[in-house]
Amino acid sequence: MQIELKAIESSGGKFAHNYLPGELDFQDERVVLAEPPAISGQITRDGNRLKVAGQAQARVQVECDRCLQPVELPVKTDFDLEYVRTEQYRESQAAELSEEDLDLSVYEGEAIEIDEIAREQLLLAVPTQVLCKEDCKGLCATCGTNRNLADCNCEDINIDPRWAELRKMVNGKT
Repeated sequence: MQIELKAIESSGGKFAHNYLPGELDFQDERVVLAEPPAISGQITRDGNRLKVAGQAQARVQVECDRCLQPVELPVKTDFDLEYVRTEQYRESQAAELSEEDLDLSVYEGEAIEIDEIAREQLLLAVPTQVLCKEDCKGLCATCGTNRNLADCNCEDINIDPRWAELRKMVNGKT
């Protein structure tokens, strides 16, 4: 979805969009949309810059980091972005960039692509580590059994040889 910059004044700069199923693709194999996302916000002009502030929300499905089972979770994020035209950004590169200029995004033409904002902000809001439950037991390193669903009889035979004597003492084999 694109927002025409000429329409900013007529709408007060406000925008809102509820995506249809399949309309927004995350292009990330670890995150799948469980429900279509929604985005809303406001665009304002500040001299040569555009300020885009708003909120994006969705329900996503990711894998548990321990047992690989699918986990659905809500994702909601607020964003506050600044844009400049590509030409203005190139001109500012000739001069020394300030720290605030490092957070700028660029746009071309007379429209801002809202899909890119929604995709980027929602992916950034997905936690880096997700567990299906706090006490997830994970997968057995030997046979691959999901230890949340079944017990396996595998022994932990991969012991660091430096600790082997300690194990014998703990098990009473000394």
